[in-house]
Parts: sequence; C-alpha cells; structure tokens
Amino acid sequence: MPINNLAKASPNEIDAELARLNVELTKAEQILVALRKRRRDRIERGEVDLADELVVQIEQACSAADACEAAAMPFEQEFTRRGGWTRAWLVLNTGGHVHRTAACRTCFPTTKFAWLTHLSGRDEVEIVDLAGKAACTECYPSAPVEVRNQPSRIKTSEQLAQSAGREQRARAKAAKAISSPDGTPLRTKHCGLIETEFTARRSYADLLSYARYLTRQNVVFHRASIAEHQEDARLILAALSAKHGRTEDDLREELAPKVEAKWTREHSKWG
Repeated sequence: MPINNLAKASPNEIDAELARLNVELTKAEQILVALRKRRRDRIERGEVDLADELVVQIEQACSAADACEAAAMPFEQEFTRRGGWTRAWLVLNTGGHVHRTAACRTCFPTTKFAWLTHLSGRDEVEIVDLAGKAACTECYPSAPVEVRNQPSRIKTSEQLAQSAGREQRARAKAAKAISSPDGTPLRTKHCGLIETEFTARRSYADLLSYARYLTRQNVVFHRASIAEHQEDARLILAALSAKHGRTEDDLREELAPKVEAKWTREHSKWG
C-alpha cells in the first residue's frame, strides 16, 4: 500500500516499504552483476558485437538499482528525523538469533537475515519477550534470564502472512462446512457423508424430489425407501437449522422452490 504521508506513517509501515525496496535493489544488483559478467565473457571470446548487445540491459539494470536507492532515501531520512526506532532482525538458519541490528558483531557479512518489520517501533521489552531464547545476548544483554529460557515466538513477516492465509482458508472452509447439530459428521443413508452446506442443500432437494417420485410410483411398495429419503432430508434440515440458528420450518419454506425445481427438471418425467 503506498505511503502518502511519511510523517504520519508508523515505523513498521516505513520499514516494510524499505524492506521491499531492499529486495528490489538486491534483485537489480544481482541482474547487473550477471549481465556484466556475461559481457566480459563475450569480450574475452572475441564476441564484441554480442557483448555490445548487453549494454542496454546493463544500463536498464543500473537505472533500476538507482531508482530503488532514490525511492528508499525519503524513508531513511524519516527514520533519521525521528531519531530512529527499535528494529529487529532474525538470522535465517536453524536456531538463528534475533538481533537489534544487522551489524551485530556476532554476525558475519555473509549472514542472511529476515527483517522483522512488523516489530519495528515496538517496545524492546516486548521484542525480547517474543524472542525468548532466540534473543541475542550481545544485542539484548539486559534480557531477564527467565525470558531467555522461554521458547521463541518470533515469526517473520512471510510466516505471519502464511499463518494469516491458513487462518483465512480455515475460516472460509468452516463457513462452507456443515455437520450434525451435535458437531459430529453429517451422515445420511442415501447421500453418505455430507461435508459442505452446498452439498447439503442440493442433497435435500434430491432426497425429497426422489421421495415424491417413489410415492407417485407405488407408495406401498416403496414405503421404507420413502421414509429413509425423508429421514435423510430431515437430518440435513436439522443440520442447516443448527448452523444458521433458524427454524426448520423457515428453512423448509426457503428450500421448497429448489425441491420443486428438482422435481420438475428430473423426476416429474420419470415413469
């Protein structure tokens, strides 16, 4: 989301945009390094014309890198203007520590970090509490021993997004799902296990329409089957009623047109 007013933007919003620009800058620089190497290789092989064909691409990569740096400058300036704020980085390896700065002396130039921008501007005590045993003792020397013995609850922005995505999918699945009023799976004799409300509504219409067909064919001969289909429909109606907190009579009236449509479309022409 674009930040229109830096002065009013929160630290995590500013750092999130800086992190995004850093990723774009890294990509542009990697492309630039690869293009320059490819050009040198072609020159060494005497393929001057082919080497010259890469000049435009190299210039474009340079421009992309310059644009990222220029775009990041106002955000860095805002950080400086406010006198800075707390930041946190997580080392991306098994058991990686959380650091106050990526320039911690316990790290190396090759160390890979995840910038925890969602924690930018948060109270350091809170960051340490979340980090638990993952808190770097060099960056957070005053962290209480009891906190350092706790499991880390730190997650990267990507992990948080993945978790949010899973929760959203779970909510969507739950919204579509259906079960018996007591929470057990909704099982019917003729439609088997019914897991979604869509299937439940469709099955309800199928069951009552077919029961009507059997009644027209020979109510005495099909009495048992008719009763089974009607009982399955009743189970579905009870499940829908429990899920939506509506009366069965209300739902029966709502579903009646679907039953009639199913009957007209398929079963009324049989026999």
